[in-house]
Amino acid sequence: MNYSDRYLRQIANYSTMDVMLADVAIRIQLGPTDYQLAVDHYHAINDWLERDDSPLKGYVRDFYTQGGFAIGATVARHSSDDEFDIDVMADLAFRADVDPEDALATLHDAIRGERGSRYHLKTDRKTRCSTVNYDGMHLDVTPTVRLPGTIEKTGLIFHSKPEEPWAKKSLFANPHGFAQWFMSKTPPDQDFGNFFERRSLDYDRERAILSKRADAVPVPQQSPAYQKSRAVIALQLIKRWRNLAYDKRHPNRRLPPSVLLAYYVANHANRAKSLVEELCFQAESMLAILGEAHDHGEKVFASNPVCNDDILTDRWPTDLSDQAILIRELGDLTGKLRRLSGEIRLPEMQQILEDLFGEKPARSAVKDHVLRVGKDVGSNGSRFMPGKATISAAVAGGAAAPSVAFSAPPHRFFGDHPDDLPNHQ
Repeated sequence: MNYSDRYLRQIANYSTMDVMLADVAIRIQLGPTDYQLAVDHYHAINDWLERDDSPLKGYVRDFYTQGGFAIGATVARHSSDDEFDIDVMADLAFRADVDPEDALATLHDAIRGERGSRYHLKTDRKTRCSTVNYDGMHLDVTPTVRLPGTIEKTGLIFHSKPEEPWAKKSLFANPHGFAQWFMSKTPPDQDFGNFFERRSLDYDRERAILSKRADAVPVPQQSPAYQKSRAVIALQLIKRWRNLAYDKRHPNRRLPPSVLLAYYVANHANRAKSLVEELCFQAESMLAILGEAHDHGEKVFASNPVCNDDILTDRWPTDLSDQAILIRELGDLTGKLRRLSGEIRLPEMQQILEDLFGEKPARSAVKDHVLRVGKDVGSNGSRFMPGKATISAAVAGGAAAPSVAFSAPPHRFFGDHPDDLPNHQ
């Protein structure tokens, strides 16, 4: 990035680790181009369900986002690719007593279409939704039937496997209400929200220039999608950490659900003054809740605050061993986060960030920090030489920055350019 003196002064208002964690989050979230693609796919599926030969023509009463996309917390799912999950609800004009298999099968047939149609080879049937696969993202479309006499968008969703007809069921759900509740609990701090938004948009402009993408969406000067609170960014980082931890060590285990993580984050939001402390506090709060239940030989339980019958823990944990795994992983996470918030040298800092959030976003964030510090030192009349210059805590950032001096590593420390295109991890 190109840094003006004014921009450097703005960054100086935040600790080194706050800026690095924000930069990691920026590198794993949906950028403006991918965000617009997701919106385009969303509208295209909605239109497709209403085509003339669709079995759902005239039956789609509402079509709306849910999950991470609805609350601004979508992150790249894996360390090896930039796969994003976009969750959508399709409110269908069916009877509430519809057979779960019929609801799911009809939606799937409507999206898949006839052989040779646009989505026929891109659609997979799941137990509660149909997944439409694109390059770099997929849409999970969940059918729902609204229940009259309940609060807005409360309805039933369905669970069914054709090969297990005895296991099908209808379940209460209100993901729209949950998203509204979550956002009310995690409003962005204006100054930090503006800071994160500017860094997000500047990073995407820089990538668009470097990639020379002819199809890049022009980046606006302002975008509410990037005005986020520390709690939302902490949720993104926790989700990314969870994805990588389970990819590496528990590939055959069901992931702790994102909605449960979001529930815990919202309940403990706005109690810290820095991003690193927010992340530490959120992880430690989750660990305490899980640990207390585990000590009593119980599984954690949580329900949607706007719909008590919408159980957030209905599929996880399946047993105490699931819970024990997350407790161990959270213990490791909290230890490393506390290490990051203490006195630490830059190579160790980078290693921890790589372990937690992935090699490429961590390397990119650290490299950006070194370049920024070099610019800052140079603007004060000092020559910055990577690998030789000593960077003091006063130059590196605010109160939560490392208080010991550490040396900026040689350029080869970063390996290849962290933003090698077209993909970053």
